[in-house]
Amino acid sequence: MRNLCFLLCGVGLLTGCQHSVPQSSDAQALRSTLPPVDVTQKPGITDQYHIGKFSVGGWVNQKLGQYFQPIQPQNPQAAVVYLYRPDTRWNQQEIAAANLFINGKRIPSLLNNHYYWIELPAGTYRLSSSRPLTVFHFQDPKYIDMSVEAGQSYYVKYDEENPGRKERSGPFLIVPEKTGRNQIAFTRLKSSSYNFVAQDQNGKIRSKAQELKPAKYDEKSDVLLVKPFKLWNPLTW
Repeated sequence: MRNLCFLLCGVGLLTGCQHSVPQSSDAQALRSTLPPVDVTQKPGITDQYHIGKFSVGGWVNQKLGQYFQPIQPQNPQAAVVYLYRPDTRWNQQEIAAANLFINGKRIPSLLNNHYYWIELPAGTYRLSSSRPLTVFHFQDPKYIDMSVEAGQSYYVKYDEENPGRKERSGPFLIVPEKTGRNQIAFTRLKSSSYNFVAQDQNGKIRSKAQELKPAKYDEKSDVLLVKPFKLWNPLTW
């Protein structure tokens, strides 16, 4: 009888220990729909030579959209990366826009005066650009590797006009939040944004990114500050 009591007490202690063990952070970590990338290696042959889509630039595509508005990620543990390209004469005259990729997956090209965002789980990612000749890619891609943390926001400026920047990052520039908020404020949402977090709002796992289409743009919704029209009163002469 005494042995049976000791046995029951031992089982109870083991059960309590099992319930007291916290869940590992890996079990709670978000997954990404993007393929992994080895940031210790340079882009390979397939990143440079391939056939793919292309986008027309701001000289042809003068689509308008809503001015910048910060967003809340669909998952509070996701990082938000805002990509933007300001309004300049150089950007206005572009006929064919460079293709952009994250971990090898194509994302929308940045046009003149254009922004959008991507949602990512915490981790390290590679942004790259390549300017094709129609559908043929042969240019050595420019790229930048960036690490993002859960719940944080980042601003990446696309800039082809600074000839002094010759490092591998090419047109990509990660800017401080204050600078990014000031510069992105005048850009417009001209394309879809993308959520690369694999877990949806119901906890289910999706195999591909979620496209976040912009709301239909109504030009009348923009507030325009103009000088009011007044008739000339001859009695004031």
